[in-house]
Amino acid sequence: MLNTDVNSALLSLLRIGLWGKLEDLTNFPLSESLWLDIYNVSSQHTIEGIVFDAIQHLPKDLHPPKAILLKWIVKVDLVERHNLHIAKVTNELITFFNKNNLFPTLLKGQALASCYINPLRRLSGDIDLYFHSKNEYNQATELLRERNVQVADTPGFSNNYIWRGVVIEHHQRMFDIHNPLCYSYLDKLQKKPVSQEIYKNLPNNLALPAPIVMQVQVNAHILKHLLSFGIGLRQLCDSARFAYKYHQYIDGQEMKAIYKNLGILKWVELLNDILVRHLGLPNNYLPFVNEKNINADWMMEDILVTGNFGFHDTKNITENENKEIMRTNVKHTIWSNAKRYFKYAPMEVITFPFVQAYSKLIIK
Repeated sequence: MLNTDVNSALLSLLRIGLWGKLEDLTNFPLSESLWLDIYNVSSQHTIEGIVFDAIQHLPKDLHPPKAILLKWIVKVDLVERHNLHIAKVTNELITFFNKNNLFPTLLKGQALASCYINPLRRLSGDIDLYFHSKNEYNQATELLRERNVQVADTPGFSNNYIWRGVVIEHHQRMFDIHNPLCYSYLDKLQKKPVSQEIYKNLPNNLALPAPIVMQVQVNAHILKHLLSFGIGLRQLCDSARFAYKYHQYIDGQEMKAIYKNLGILKWVELLNDILVRHLGLPNNYLPFVNEKNINADWMMEDILVTGNFGFHDTKNITENENKEIMRTNVKHTIWSNAKRYFKYAPMEVITFPFVQAYSKLIIK
């Protein structure tokens, strides 16, 4: 369990970085050891750029010691360079596929980064592309193999490969919803029309889902990782910033009905509580407000402990002889998460392991 002082100060800084406004600074000043802990935890959750933005809003006498600040500056510079490279690779890939009459939809990525006050400070991960039919998905794979690109199938009806040093993932399914009874409903949902005018600040060649669809996709992705090994704070930030920027394009009652039809409404209410109370999203920017008081502190504590995709939960990781981080207690972790979230998303808890196992069998 993390130090409460670190948690409190980190979340305070995260809110300042997300919204660009100072808040109550009763947690400050911080000791050098606390600043070092915050730097390390920020890196574990891939939010070091957002927290660095928050530091710029603090009075100088509350800044971290010079040695830590310099370390932070170097890290943030690397984040920005990485993000510029990701943008270049994304454009190159989309152009490549378009020239071959394939028009994948970009999931997450630059569309989410553009929601931040400073987009370059949001650390980009993989590039995720969704292909609208199995035929297009297979065509894309063949095009890559013709160029001698090593493409590997992965569980969840996806594959991945490396392009100019970046991990690229291709998906046959847009949503991380595992209940097969929802598949036809999801097929209709993803076809919602989207005006490029909504995303006018992004390159014209990027095909993106409608805002209401992207919000579902982003939040379902969070739930998927909570059912497996955990998720980091960056993904929560993505959800909060997207809700804030595109709230005028999202019908709250429609969104609520979608979550109800998918069987995850109770879980989304937990997420809403975290976005408002812990991340500082103004209540009126939620698509809909929770009808009753809900306390999701236990879920927030889990997220803080596990870090990005569970690789920082000291109870469930170890190093092998090659110094690689390996997950341990896999079955116990998934079973524990299943029991915890069954009340809030029962069909996802039941179907998640079966769909993962089935997709692994197909790969074999």
